[in-house]
Amino acid sequence: MINKLIIPPTNLELIVVDHCNITCRSCNHASPMLPNWFADPDTVYRDLLILAKHYRPPFVKIIGGEPLMHKHLDAVIHAARASKISDYFKLITNGTLIHEASDAIWEALDEVEISCYPGVRNTQNNIILAKEKALFFGKKLTIFRYENFRETLSLKSSVDQRLINKLFAACKIARLWGCHAVRQGYFYMCPQSIYIPILTGKSAENDRLLIEDSSAFHQKLANFLNPSSPLESCANCTGSNGRQNPHELLPRRQWSADICKPIEDMVDYALLEKSLVVQNRADDCKIPSGLTSIISRFNSFFINK
Repeated sequence: MINKLIIPPTNLELIVVDHCNITCRSCNHASPMLPNWFADPDTVYRDLLILAKHYRPPFVKIIGGEPLMHKHLDAVIHAARASKISDYFKLITNGTLIHEASDAIWEALDEVEISCYPGVRNTQNNIILAKEKALFFGKKLTIFRYENFRETLSLKSSVDQRLINKLFAACKIARLWGCHAVRQGYFYMCPQSIYIPILTGKSAENDRLLIEDSSAFHQKLANFLNPSSPLESCANCTGSNGRQNPHELLPRRQWSADICKPIEDMVDYALLEKSLVVQNRADDCKIPSGLTSIISRFNSFFINK
């Protein structure tokens, strides 16, 4: 808490679409199973304007699904910026549609982060284009490779409360990274708690907080961010301690079957025990690109000059 504002560990994720144009196995937003949905700029402005009175993230991630599938993404980013919830806005994209990003989108952002996955076409050509755009508009460009994903979501709820408690206690998403999210009038502790109720039909009310312009909201938000027990969604989630598998693009028709197995079969138990003792910030599925760091340093030098 600084000057009566709640400061999260890292960032706020603004969900602007649910769906995606690729089908990564173990996507922790479950995008391959979700229908098309687009954030409304007016709703985004209203939600973040209220939240900004109580909460100040160092930066905001514009994320999906694949956010560049939103046909009015520039309007959404401008609405988010107008709320003054943060001074820094970063787009997270798989890079496949970067050629369709308008100049208005580039101008509205501070950074573009491209996630590269094996087997995804056109990424390299689009990275070249993104480097040119980043230099032209004076924006930071970051590129990560993902060769592995961790299993996260299950359609089958665990009834092992001891395991659920351990997964929650060891979850970097909840404890360390602070992957808070806003979607359609609600605040969430993590993206998984958005999508597990959608996938399973469970009630979402205990796992989300209505964003309301009231004198009581500040305390409600503080309480919500410091839970004493796991969320209901935790019974269907490994958190950050799922088994690691090589990344693959799974056909949509196989996605449901792939996550229809017990949580107990998805946990990396060695990692779980280690995470209960010590956690570090590193995301072990995210591989920085050496070339990107060179480009970023050159970009900074070029802009400063």
